[in-house]
Amino acid sequence: MPTIYSMSNASISGVGKLGLSVALLAMTTAITVPTANSQEASLPYASWQSSDSDEIILPSLRGQGLSFDEQYQNKLLGEWSLRSANRSIKMEHDPWINETLKNMTWRINAQARQQAPMGLVIIDNLNINAFAAPGGVIGLNTGTILAAKSMDELSSVVAHEVAHISQRHYESGADERKKALLMQIGGLLAAITASTVDGDAAAAVMMGSQTATMNSSMAFSRSNEREADRIGMQIMNQAGYDPRAMSSFFATMNQRSQLNQVENQFLPSFVRSHPLSNERLSEAQSRAQQYPALSLSQQQRHQALFDLLYWRVQSTGKHASETALKAAAQNSVGAKLALTYRYGEQQRFDEAHDLLEQVTQLPGEQRRGLEPLLSITHSQLLTEQGKWSQAADMLAGQQRLYPERRDLRLYLAEAFTNSNQPTKAQALLKPLTVQQPSDRYAWQSLQLANEKLAKTTTSPQVANIATINALRYRSQDQLWSGRYDGALTSLTQAKRLAETLQANSARPLLANIEAELKQVKIARDFEP
Repeated sequence: MPTIYSMSNASISGVGKLGLSVALLAMTTAITVPTANSQEASLPYASWQSSDSDEIILPSLRGQGLSFDEQYQNKLLGEWSLRSANRSIKMEHDPWINETLKNMTWRINAQARQQAPMGLVIIDNLNINAFAAPGGVIGLNTGTILAAKSMDELSSVVAHEVAHISQRHYESGADERKKALLMQIGGLLAAITASTVDGDAAAAVMMGSQTATMNSSMAFSRSNEREADRIGMQIMNQAGYDPRAMSSFFATMNQRSQLNQVENQFLPSFVRSHPLSNERLSEAQSRAQQYPALSLSQQQRHQALFDLLYWRVQSTGKHASETALKAAAQNSVGAKLALTYRYGEQQRFDEAHDLLEQVTQLPGEQRRGLEPLLSITHSQLLTEQGKWSQAADMLAGQQRLYPERRDLRLYLAEAFTNSNQPTKAQALLKPLTVQQPSDRYAWQSLQLANEKLAKTTTSPQVANIATINALRYRSQDQLWSGRYDGALTSLTQAKRLAETLQANSARPLLANIEAELKQVKIARDFEP
């Protein structure tokens, strides 16, 4: 059944915003099918498609383009969606997982849109689910990764969502959708309340509210879904993925839906709001046949990466038991690394090093194909043993090879901070917050680096400035998780401390703090 997320320590207005946030995700494109035996998912395979396809037909910019005001409102809505999701939903924050999925998403998005997505959120939930929201926010459940059999199948879900954004399905029929949205809010709030008592009751409330609101626009929704399927396949092809994987993943979802109905479970929201009809499935299968079949070498192109991704998700989310990891590790390098990570967390260092030694004995080309995750896993094993300097040395080599990778910067910054090199950590982290202001992980790491600097420096002036910055960076983390009161409190504390500094030091800090106070208040007062 659909998962209903409950809130704690929330005001009435906070609950209202959560309800609207959930409604936003429900009203955007969604694919949700409760998983069955997710740990028994097939071993991964992958493929590569490089042949030409029909040109993607995007909306005309003349006459149909968004005004500057509409673009700005979409930006505000996207930012609000990110903050609401961060406040309410359990996320998968592992930097390597996020970097891998971000690279795939940005690559697919570039085939259809000049503007990069505002953000990619990975939700730690075993339901098959994906969504896109106005402003370019794309969400993906870990259950979608574990239900896929290849990187190509996973890319088909992302391509479908990118197609919805590129075709501006969210800018058409706005009045009708707003009415439906308002109708849904009451039902969703009731579902949130019911979920604290009875999960089945919550699902019943949600199903009733969604069914009522979707009846008036179902045909429109199906038209959009068919267009997103068609455009999504073209995007996949141009991005180098196998378009045939979309129809195969549809078949998987169709089987899950039929299983749910046989077992008398609640129909997933995918079936209710975006029905996977036999007609749509048939169209996708027919369209897929228009693309050439792949050779064996092309099919195996993404196999190693998907194997690493699949088992990393199983391990970090604690979705696979140790027994399952051990069994899979007999044939999967990804499972071996995941089991190494698990052993490190459990302080079972001898067993972890034995597994790591097996991986490092692989042939050179295969071993190099595991980077940077191999070095990341090794460094995490070292950090569990308190060997931060050794971990930093290992990660620094990889970071020189891949300076653009966010995950390596985050892992290396953590190692620098814990080996008493917080200034080096800051140099790695600040560009990340410029590139992605909503990067909570980077803000948290910057806070820790400045707290370390404040404790270890011998200069009182440097310690005060580091403390002020730690408060500022904490406020950014609080802002992007929708904790506005906390963000304002942190900035007020930073301002009071800055006012005690010498005038030359205080001016730029005070100016930054004033701007950040204004940013938080604007975000707090924004109402979709």
